[in-house]
Amino acid sequence: MVRLATNDLDSLPIIDRSPAMNNVVIAAGHNMLGLSMAPATGKIVAGLLGGYEPFLDPRPYRISRF
Repeated sequence: MVRLATNDLDSLPIIDRSPAMNNVVIAAGHNMLGLSMAPATGKIVAGLLGGYEPFLDPRPYRISRF
């Protein structure tokens, strides 16, 4: 069985560039709130990909927090 709903240790999603590949952005671990958080996540991802400052501070969602 594959579980698509992930839960992170701190209950925050991961929204960040991959540490291994700079052209990959990770947006995962929304703890069953993916649909409701999709617009904000999309805006943060667009900022990361577009090279501009996202509308929301992405630091709490960085993968490096683990």
